[in-house]
Amino acid sequence: MVGFGEAISLYYRNFVNFEGRATRSEFWWPFLMQMIVHIGLMVAFVAMIDFAAAEGDEISRTSVNILIAWLLFWVMNILPNLSVAARRFHDLGQTGWMVLVFALLNAIIGVTWFAQMIWFAFQGTVGANQYGPDPFGYDTKVFG
Repeated sequence: MVGFGEAISLYYRNFVNFEGRATRSEFWWPFLMQMIVHIGLMVAFVAMIDFAAAEGDEISRTSVNILIAWLLFWVMNILPNLSVAARRFHDLGQTGWMVLVFALLNAIIGVTWFAQMIWFAFQGTVGANQYGPDPFGYDTKVFG
């Protein structure tokens, strides 16, 4: 099993790698890290807005800087998110183009991200599939 640090490292090292497979850990640990950073930055932003409102001031420069940091963090993670999602679909035996399908459906319907998250919670294909060997190194052809 891939730990938190290793998963984050793999996430950023493979940010343009749309081939092969990614384990659940390679997807979920970076997802957790991103949620912590997003929530932290949003809490800091709201706190700065509330602080400025209590003082009777306009939005502070710090609030704007926090918002810019949040936006930069979000933009920096678009490509790695797409690549790890494609590799996660590969691990499930699906084409990586499913990322585009879900993105388009999410733009239209707005809730398909939930279905994708449920799908990504399932264990990947045991053994090799058309997208590569099992990330855990299992070989189903050992005995036959």
